[in-house]
Amino acid sequence: MKLGKIKAALIFLALLALTPVAAAAGEAGGRLSLQQTMEIALKEHPSLKQSREKVTAAKYQIGSARAAYLPQVTYTYNVYWGNAFPATSGAVSGGPPGLGSSLGGATTDFYVNRFSLSQLIYDFGKTPGQINQSRAAFHQTEEDYAGNRQQVVLDARTAYFGYLAAQRARKVTEETVRQNQELVKQAQGFYQVGLKAKIDVTKAEANLYNAEADLIKAKNAVDLAKVTLMTAMGLQTFPYAGVEDVMEVTPKPQSLAELKAQALNRRPEIVRNRYQQDFDKAAIRVARAGWFPTVSSLAAYGWSAPDSPFGSTAFDNKSWWVGAGVTLPLFDGLLTYNNVRTANANSRATLADAELLSQNINKEVEQRYLDLTAAWELIRATKKALEAARENYRLAQGRYQVGVGSIIEVTDAQVQFFQADLKFVRALYDYRVAEAQLDKAIGKAF
Repeated sequence: MKLGKIKAALIFLALLALTPVAAAAGEAGGRLSLQQTMEIALKEHPSLKQSREKVTAAKYQIGSARAAYLPQVTYTYNVYWGNAFPATSGAVSGGPPGLGSSLGGATTDFYVNRFSLSQLIYDFGKTPGQINQSRAAFHQTEEDYAGNRQQVVLDARTAYFGYLAAQRARKVTEETVRQNQELVKQAQGFYQVGLKAKIDVTKAEANLYNAEADLIKAKNAVDLAKVTLMTAMGLQTFPYAGVEDVMEVTPKPQSLAELKAQALNRRPEIVRNRYQQDFDKAAIRVARAGWFPTVSSLAAYGWSAPDSPFGSTAFDNKSWWVGAGVTLPLFDGLLTYNNVRTANANSRATLADAELLSQNINKEVEQRYLDLTAAWELIRATKKALEAARENYRLAQGRYQVGVGSIIEVTDAQVQFFQADLKFVRALYDYRVAEAQLDKAIGKAF
């Protein structure tokens, strides 16, 4: 009894272990949703991987700028060979030896070891300014990353709707082929019983061949749209059986003024410009620091010896010193003067760019808003045209079936119906794309 329970428990655990695999396989072979498309694109697209690494690099650059606040410790090991060095340990030397009384004496080796330490005390805002520059540059890369995310989502949504539109266009074309096949059969039947002339058959066959050619193009368009969708998602293959059709739309009332306010508050370009202004302020501070001295402390400890770097007399020749220093720039060829003028000019350019960005963003939001409004009106118009074309085709087909209509009337109505159907599909696609473009224009985060 106990063995039976253990066996059942093991089977249950095995099923639990297999469940995630089965679920993942089912998801890969199932239908792709729009939300999944955006999530996969944000995870897999190569451009976002590149942007993320740039953000990481900029983050570490802040630490590089902060390094000037910390002590700088170095070790120096020098080897000399010549006759300018003392051959015995009688002289104490902690640094590079100079020419001494032993000039012209025996040739010998000489070794010098030194540990040095330096610490910045004050540089009149240069180091804090460089840190602020690095921090502002880091935030700019973050906004670049946010902007890339929005572009990737826009491309993914556009490709998704393009694939849906291509599939709908293929279905419309397949229906047109089927209608033309039926018309050919009707024309042949009327011709065989002598009710219609041979021209009806040839006219119907010509329309059928044209429809079949359109179907070949429509199928190719679906394949191309799938490749575009794969690329937009950052995938090498397309492991999905299909995609969810979300082409039908419902307009949402939106205020243009509110949309513009949202865009000016959260567009990555605007936020990036603000951080660029911070960067420029820090750059001016760094440039002006070139006119002022730098105060630092110094210390060193070393030992030297002839013949062997760690011989028995090496540690007898020890030396050390501590001190402080001031570096005062007297004349740098007008470098600081030009650096300050350059930084001020860059700051003014950034402020002017902020005004230009605001104008362009307001213009873009209004254009996308108008495109979305026009796309909705176009959907309503093309839907009415499609209904009228469908009814016209039905009437023309009925007239031909009872023998009172002409083949030309039927084919014209059929072509009109086909084109109206494609225009309606295109109107749905245009609306969905305009909707995605408006989301990007207002800086919607994803």
